[in-house]
Amino acid sequence: MTRAEEVEAETEGVEELSDEDSDYAEPFEAKSFGGQFVWADKDSFQAKILRVRAGEKVIISTRGRKDMVIMLTGGRGLLEVIANGEVDKRELEPAEPVDIEEGPDYRLVAVTEVELFTIHADADPE
Repeated sequence: MTRAEEVEAETEGVEELSDEDSDYAEPFEAKSFGGQFVWADKDSFQAKILRVRAGEKVIISTRGRKDMVIMLTGGRGLLEVIANGEVDKRELEPAEPVDIEEGPDYRLVAVTEVELFTIHADADPE
């Protein structure tokens, strides 16, 4: 079994937090997966912090975005890259920036509670 498969197996049966147990509060915007906070929203780029509950999966959209980079800042997570019907899984390392290319689909799988920074340029800045 590969390390990615071992980590994926650890997500099975992870208990989800109830709303009472959540510490997602202002300025984070509540989302089904946890919460997000936009900390920079300029004409040509946007930066966010995502907090994802253990066991949740979040699509990382590249639509309308370019030069996207993500970085895990806390927790353990897998990055799934889906292209041509194949799924490539890789464990994210804290403080290791990852370039997100246009084309494949991406999904973050939170093994533990995760904090993820994202930044991207707008594909068509106004």
